Amino acid sequence: MGNRVFRIILGIVLAIAALVAIYIFLPGSAKNPMTEFFQKTFQKDTYAVAEYYQKQEVPKREIKFGEMMANCGGSSAWVVENLQESEDGTTGIYTVHAYAYKVDVSMEHENGQENALSYSQAEVEVRFEVEKKAKDTYITTSYSVFVNEDPMNDFYKEQALDNLAGKAKANIANEKERQKRDAATSEAK
Repeated sequence: MGNRVFRIILGIVLAIAALVAIYIFLPGSAKNPMTEFFQKTFQKDTYAVAEYYQKQEVPKREIKFGEMMANCGGSSAWVVENLQESEDGTTGIYTVHAYAYKVDVSMEHENGQENALSYSQAEVEVRFEVEKKAKDTYITTSYSVFVNEDPMNDFYKEQALDNLAGKAKANIANEKERQKRDAATSEAK
């Protein structure tokens, strides 16, 4: 009997270890949505930082970060890295990672060359360095844009944000038009 219990416990431990190993080696496009789901479900106070930034407007682009990241590519995920937090959770330092996957990004060259920088099916990350001063009071110390893990300088960051916002707005407009057509078709029946 004792040998059987030991085997069951060992099997459970090995299964958990295998799942953790698989998770560690998953690509970001699979791992980050799972992490986002976990944070939304079990770490709501920490994930509130991501929700705050999803509702913020992209500077000079008339679209919110959450809408832009969700609608510019194939899928998106928001992950919060908790760097430091007070015991009561009222203050802290965080890094918020907003990912968009399978995005085609084209940018003009900084020095005016004819060829543009183009990325096909890229992973785009907008990274916010955040300081939480009080409950629901966040200060952005910096934000950066990365395309396929390459950091973009200020010129390319603006180009990438223009490109992402344009794609997201076009996709949102196309979806609204499709919904209107579907509604008109269903009313006609």
